Amino acid sequence: MSYRKLSDQALAVAAAVGKVNVHPDDRVLVMLPDGPDFIEAFAGVMQQVALPLPANPLLPAHDIVAVAAEAGARVVLVSADRIPALADLDAEPPVLIDGPCGSWAAVLRLR
Repeated sequence: MSYRKLSDQALAVAAAVGKVNVHPDDRVLVMLPDGPDFIEAFAGVMQQVALPLPANPLLPAHDIVAVAAEAGARVVLVSADRIPALADLDAEPPVLIDGPCGSWAAVLRLR
């Protein structure tokens, strides 16, 4: 991964997180597998001056609600392919994050 790609993707994440009204010191669950996408997402959340909280990317919707409540998080960042599995989650419509190969992640604000 180049610094340029990291910077570009982190800016895309920061913009998407900003669209769901994340404020400084808000907590954001980052539910992505280990790898470049996770690093880009973590950096993007930090650019919004929010607190990225790593969480298991395979948690079912009912467990996400419990983890988010315990952590005080109202926003979840997940892989775009996980959106259908989280349809039961009481959340606002997802904000997709685009990358060089299409949408790779989404930000959801819990209600």
